[in-house]
Amino acid sequence: MISSGQALIGTTIHRVAQLIQQRIDDEIRDSGLTRLSWMAAAHVADADGLTIGDLAARLEVGNATASQLVDRMVRGGWVERSPSPDDRRSQIVTITAKSRSTIRDIEPRQLLLEDEILRDLSPEERRVLFVLLERIRARLSR
Repeated sequence: MISSGQALIGTTIHRVAQLIQQRIDDEIRDSGLTRLSWMAAAHVADADGLTIGDLAARLEVGNATASQLVDRMVRGGWVERSPSPDDRRSQIVTITAKSRSTIRDIEPRQLLLEDEILRDLSPEERRVLFVLLERIRARLSR
């Protein structure tokens, strides 16, 4: 049986995550990107030439989901896909100028949004929060 204290932690974390996701969705809606496609574009921009499998791992989604996402992003002109020169079963994803420009435009809004979300926390509290969340994420990822 789950005690109410444990359920409260789980539901609170879930609700906070949902609220943050909604704020991000609202903030980038006018860009034409979804939260997931924005994250994918940012990963590809950071490491242009990722395979779809590498992108799936970074997004923590399955290969099929990443492949479908890349299909939609190719149709939207956000990324380009090409065969891997090293492995004919793999495809390489590269960022387009459209995507690079949009990411550059969204970046200041992202920083403002982060500041707004964390406004009530001191710099030390923010550091502690990130360390604790990363520790939990790392343990759960094992």
